[in-house]
Amino acid sequence: MAEEDDRLAAELSLLDAIYPDQVQYHEKGREVSYRTESGSFQLRLPDEYLASALPEVLSASAGKTDLRGKLKQRISEYDTGEEVLDSIVLAFNEIAEAAEASSEARKQADGAHAGDHEGKATIIVWLHHLLNTNKRKQALSPSSPDVSGVTKPGYPGVLLYSGPAKAVHEHVNELKQQNWQAFQVRLESDEEWTFAHGKGVKEVEAMKGVVAEVGDVQKETFMEAMRMK
Repeated sequence: MAEEDDRLAAELSLLDAIYPDQVQYHEKGREVSYRTESGSFQLRLPDEYLASALPEVLSASAGKTDLRGKLKQRISEYDTGEEVLDSIVLAFNEIAEAAEASSEARKQADGAHAGDHEGKATIIVWLHHLLNTNKRKQALSPSSPDVSGVTKPGYPGVLLYSGPAKAVHEHVNELKQQNWQAFQVRLESDEEWTFAHGKGVKEVEAMKGVVAEVGDVQKETFMEAMRMK
């Protein structure tokens, strides 16, 4: 045992030199704790450590993510009878960083998802033509009643929708799946437009009808999108 004690003392001394103020050893319970900005863990060193046993994980986490299972798995891959504390620290840092990256990715995805529900959008689509009766009906019938807009059949066709971002994008994507000779998104904005007719989607006969619907506030923006200026 004297040999294992000397090896452990040397290993702990090395850890303290590499990770000052981050590693602590509690001799009474033979426990090693490690703390960093990414997370922390606590190990118990069995009496047989450095002879025939590996450290046991008491706790391991990064933020609110429990990493005990992953750290235990990594430790189980090490050979008994060897100094592994430094390897455990490196493994934990890797696991904690991966967990942090995954958590950040989830937050961004949740934020984008929330934005789809809460944000607003206006989309203007230029079509080579809009003549098919079924397409005209579909263009006038978004699945969400919160989507408003204006459509113009003929040559060229125009689709203009505004409302909750998720609903607007879903309707435009559904229409895009149809067989079009040309389907060009000319404007995509995170602002909501209002129309002269109020709520819902209205079909008008000519381009001047669309201009009248968008009003003076959005007239210039619409005409630029349609390349009429």
